[in-house]
Amino acid sequence: MINRAVVSLLPLVPKSIVWKISKRYIAGKSLEEALKRVTELNDQGMSATLDVLGEDSISREQALKGEALYQEALSEIDAQSLDANISVKLSMLALRFDDNLCSEILQKLIRSAELHDSFVRIDMEDSSVTHKTLDIYRRLRRDSDRVGTVVQAYLRSTEEDVRLLMEEGETYLRLCKGIYVEPEEIAFKDFTEVQDSFIRNLRQMFEGGIQKVGIATHDQRLVKESLKLLDELAIPKERYEFQMLLGVTEDLRQQLVDAGHPLRVYVPFGEEWYAYSSRRLRENPSIAGHVIRNMFPF
Repeated sequence: MINRAVVSLLPLVPKSIVWKISKRYIAGKSLEEALKRVTELNDQGMSATLDVLGEDSISREQALKGEALYQEALSEIDAQSLDANISVKLSMLALRFDDNLCSEILQKLIRSAELHDSFVRIDMEDSSVTHKTLDIYRRLRRDSDRVGTVVQAYLRSTEEDVRLLMEEGETYLRLCKGIYVEPEEIAFKDFTEVQDSFIRNLRQMFEGGIQKVGIATHDQRLVKESLKLLDELAIPKERYEFQMLLGVTEDLRQQLVDAGHPLRVYVPFGEEWYAYSSRRLRENPSIAGHVIRNMFPF
């Protein structure tokens, strides 16, 4: 209750304090800062995914600005020989107001990823665009293996979505729990139910012969169960990687790397850091405790 109260007062918290909390989880405001963080992660034996903060563009100009920054990111990743790729939110690239423009931008980014020997991950957003996003992915993957997308374990439809995607051809998926607030009729609400769904979906993917899956979780139980599943099914390292957010469970991610597992860190950056941080706090009020400690250290 205290954490939720702090979140409700977030607009009154000075941005300097919010940034103090956020900078652990955000690489910076510029591409240059983000690339420096990627270099550090690569030196630690980890791959990275660059994500430009921002979503729900409302104009062609905004969408093209986002594309330009991603194009620059792909170019610089190649020029600096970094082990990284990009992750895009389609609402940032015109999804909510111009499907054709969104598809055109994605096609150009995928062509650039092919040119620079990289990869484009289509991120998943709330349920209003879940199947729209999957349909766009379906069309794009017919022509390129440099594109993948994300499925969310808390959605009741995910097992069927995964089954269909695998039946239709080679696929590259990131599996995460899901963070958006959704109605109970379409999403599991119980924490254990979501965990169980995650493991069911992961097993379904591996037993179904998925090309590659990103196991995106910081949950200790899910990491442990994933490791058991990898061992049980003798899954080679080429078919999976663990994925974690920048600044979260750093000890756990290092343990996985030390044990020889491939691991990728999601590296968000950009001028829209405040909106991203505010949303993260609203979605996970427990983080608000960090705000209290920074405002009133004791």
